Amino acid sequence: MTVNASKLFEVHRVCIRSDWMAWQQIEIPDSIKTLPYHDSAEHLIDSANDAIEAFMLADESVIENFVTCDFHLLDQAMTWIEQNHLLAGNRFCELGAGFAVGAMLASLRGMQAVGIEIEPRLVEAAQAVADSLDNDAQIHCGSFVPRGVEELSEIAREVRNVDTEEGDIYDEIGFEIEDFDLFFAFPWPGENEFFETVVDARGSVGALLLTYRGREGMHLLRKV
Repeated sequence: MTVNASKLFEVHRVCIRSDWMAWQQIEIPDSIKTLPYHDSAEHLIDSANDAIEAFMLADESVIENFVTCDFHLLDQAMTWIEQNHLLAGNRFCELGAGFAVGAMLASLRGMQAVGIEIEPRLVEAAQAVADSLDNDAQIHCGSFVPRGVEELSEIAREVRNVDTEEGDIYDEIGFEIEDFDLFFAFPWPGENEFFETVVDARGSVGALLLTYRGREGMHLLRKV
């Protein structure tokens, strides 16, 4: 049965930060919590959570900004996005990926999935989980911040663990940021604008930015 997306969500056109950055906000209903999990998603999430717990217990040093999101809700949000035919294409990018669970969930769906994480220890641990599950997500160590964007350098000064000095990772990945159709990030409070600016600066028109905002749940924007 074809889903009539217009009956399921309300769309708001909003202008964020300044006149040069315009987004279409797409309301994700609370009813996504009733959606079934994708095939193998629960096993993936359980495996990742076990690995994350082991990592946290074994590592004596604290990695700032490493907090896990609600992976089950992320999986349900991705299902809802697919059901409502919101994707312009098949490429997924997780920004500040941590254990890259979002990228692995996207890979389960047959998407070309990439996770970008600047902390080498997290990349190594994430790759071990992906390998144990035979998951095809690409996990890269480096900066997701595209270079040459004045606004990003200015905003990045207020964001923790973000590198704007060295080269970005996109040449190594083999895709440019504008090649991705769905981005996912888990910003700290007050950092939403930074991720919106990243995607707006180089992302293609029609690209989606999905963010997890803790108690507020999932937040979805489309670049227009």
